[in-house]
Amino acid sequence: MRAVFNPMNKQPTVDTAQMKQIWNKLENSPPNWLLAPLLFYQTNDWLSVILMVSVGLVIAAVVIGAFLLILLRRSSSKKQSAGDPAATEQMPVISDDDLAATLPGTMTLDDNDKDKDDTEPSLPVIKTVGEPNVFPISGERPAGIGWDIASLTDVGLKRELNEDNMLMIEAESSDFGPYGVYVVADGLGGHVAGEVASQLTVDAIQEQHEKNPPSLGSASIEEWLRDATTAANEAVLMHQHDNEDSKKMGSTLVMALVTATDAHIMNVGDSRAYHISPERIEQVSTDHSLVERLVQIGQITREEARTHKQRNVIYSTLGEKRKMEIGYYQTPLHPGDRLLLCSDGLSEKLPDEEIFKISHHQEDPALAIQMLVEAAKQAGGDDNITGILIQMNE
Repeated sequence: MRAVFNPMNKQPTVDTAQMKQIWNKLENSPPNWLLAPLLFYQTNDWLSVILMVSVGLVIAAVVIGAFLLILLRRSSSKKQSAGDPAATEQMPVISDDDLAATLPGTMTLDDNDKDKDDTEPSLPVIKTVGEPNVFPISGERPAGIGWDIASLTDVGLKRELNEDNMLMIEAESSDFGPYGVYVVADGLGGHVAGEVASQLTVDAIQEQHEKNPPSLGSASIEEWLRDATTAANEAVLMHQHDNEDSKKMGSTLVMALVTATDAHIMNVGDSRAYHISPERIEQVSTDHSLVERLVQIGQITREEARTHKQRNVIYSTLGEKRKMEIGYYQTPLHPGDRLLLCSDGLSEKLPDEEIFKISHHQEDPALAIQMLVEAAKQAGGDDNITGILIQMNE
């Protein structure tokens, strides 16, 4: 077959006799009709190319359509069997302990608090601390005493020994009625025999009270507190002298003599006294520490002092051979007020506002001191933790 080009209509013409012979052959051989494009290719190049491209596009469209149809059917089958993935996806379960561990400084809500209004403060769940002591070492409380007490000490999470000690003495004076002497002593952490130093401190104060109890007048009370502090310092120094392995032992001290109307406070080192009223919290004592000096001269802020790398450097302790620096303070106490004495294992871990929040939320001083110690442990607990809470009755 040959193609003839007509210059008038710009279209090629085909020899009809030859075309007839080709189709007769195709009719006699039905299976070979698929070879028609090849025959056209041999006889008419441009027409055969168009035909082959068209066939290829049709085949490709069929294949793609079939593939998409299979995918749609599979997707529909999964939705019918599993439902909506967004609605049925299981979220990982995070326990309260895991949450508390990741958020260091946050407290776990008690089950009873979870249903309360969000404006209420979150409180620590008391899990790991012991029962508070609500009785003084002197035994039976004086008649007519106008305050409640609770104390608790805990070794913390990272220390093997508890180097803190505390003392509670209650008695009655013919001069000013019922009174209490409350002491927290913190043996210097990491020093040899720190637990011995704090024990010597409270023993010396107890002995001083037995031999010479406080007498009438604020001046006499301050003098008695200084004498008791000096006696404790001498006891530590004597032990240092007699024991070669105890040359660097020492202890901090915070001590309060509480009457029906006020508190007389003495401190050495960085153990603290806080006055907590229904409206606010105030740190009564001043730390004998490097960071406290930096705060007072305006070099660092109070918040920066909490994480300062030299926050544990103190310049006045019991057991120092040089002149010891002692702080004395007097604060009035009213019904509903609280006085907190604590070691730095508590005050270093809890900001003042956190101490106030826990104290304000819990009316029972025994539960309040438990929650304070537990909160300090949850905030790190890398030191011994001790606190005495005195609550003035309404």
